[in-house]
Amino acid sequence: MHYDATPRSRARTTICVSSQVGCPIGCSFCATGQSGFDRNLNEAEIVDQFLMASRDLGQGPGALTNVVFMGMGEPMNNYTAVVGAIRRWARSDTLNFSPRRVTISTIGLVPFMERLTAEGLPVNLAISLHAPNDELRSRLIPVNRKYPIAAITAAARAHAERTSRRISYEYVLLHDVNDSLEQARQLAALVNHRLSHVNLMISTTIRATRGLDIDAACGQLRARELQTMPSPV
Repeated sequence: MHYDATPRSRARTTICVSSQVGCPIGCSFCATGQSGFDRNLNEAEIVDQFLMASRDLGQGPGALTNVVFMGMGEPMNNYTAVVGAIRRWARSDTLNFSPRRVTISTIGLVPFMERLTAEGLPVNLAISLHAPNDELRSRLIPVNRKYPIAAITAAARAHAERTSRRISYEYVLLHDVNDSLEQARQLAALVNHRLSHVNLMISTTIRATRGLDIDAACGQLRARELQTMPSPV
């Protein structure tokens, strides 16, 4: 479990919770999957992650606002405990935490996605897609052979239509694997339905801007000098 309360999202504090110890899916690029699977967490263990975070963060500024099932494990593989925990968080004797502020990340276990939609629980879904076609995705994520992309996106659309919650498609950019222009076009065509969003994940460095307060950031000194120069006659 970890918290995200970065400056860009001061209005939100998100905790990332786990649903399993290890993961049985075995995605080729995932360290957790390579370490194997131990067991499912029970409902109480999932609920406790939420309660501990809520207690630590308090009720003032920085209080808990969102939960994502993006920690260890495949949440849909532990469906009963995950849904039970979400319903318990929403109870008045817990914290009245709306399911609309919960996101479940899944590799795309279609039967459980459909079961969730049928329940009408208005959680957000994040689909770990990572490839725009079945040939590549089956190499990266073996379970795709059982639940291909077309079935996953159809289930995702149905959930969006039933709950009016936006679907996020998670896409880890892997150099020379899934990052070509043609693959970008395939991805755009694949997720062009209403209430969809692509979340690209890539390692990068964001340079911190310095000197804004004294007009010393990039270009500011020159701009200030030009503003003080007399106009040409």
